[in-house]
Amino acid sequence: MPHFSRTQLGVSLLLGAGLLLIWAWRGNFGLPPSPPPTASLNHPIYVEVAGAAARPGVYEFPESPALSQVLAQAGLAAPQGAADPKLTTGSKVEVSGEGRYRLVRMDGPKLLTLGLTLDLNSATPGDLEALPGIGPALAQRIIDYRQAHGPFKTIEDLEQVSGIGPKKLAQVKPYLVIGENAEDD
Repeated sequence: MPHFSRTQLGVSLLLGAGLLLIWAWRGNFGLPPSPPPTASLNHPIYVEVAGAAARPGVYEFPESPALSQVLAQAGLAAPQGAADPKLTTGSKVEVSGEGRYRLVRMDGPKLLTLGLTLDLNSATPGDLEALPGIGPALAQRIIDYRQAHGPFKTIEDLEQVSGIGPKKLAQVKPYLVIGENAEDD
């Protein structure tokens, strides 16, 4: 084992103490944690424009936009004399070549990518397949159960579907809601 002089040991200890102080200072040790950023109560509103639009895509708004605002973002003029409804998050405006439009819901994979939830009672098999751990067969069993027994009253009712137990329910529950307006929370 090598022998170090007292001077060498002293310098090593001072350097170690200095590095420790820098590490503690950078990590804010001894100080209370910073408060979390204030979360806005208003979640962004996502609306998709598809079809014969100059700029199709998904648009983000700070609050529920009117249809005319969404069409203007996509490079389209609002139809004259038409109603100008407010759109909710997850809405999709399908524009035809004649300038007509149709309001529908975004596809399940797109909703989930945007951090939005699926309505269990209106989800298609393709929407359900976007959920973690749900394949085509299980998605179809969910649809079949819904058609045979009526709309789901709670998310927990999914456990009545063959192939969904407590673990699978816990896995998909954060991505599901009952009712159309739940995404606006």
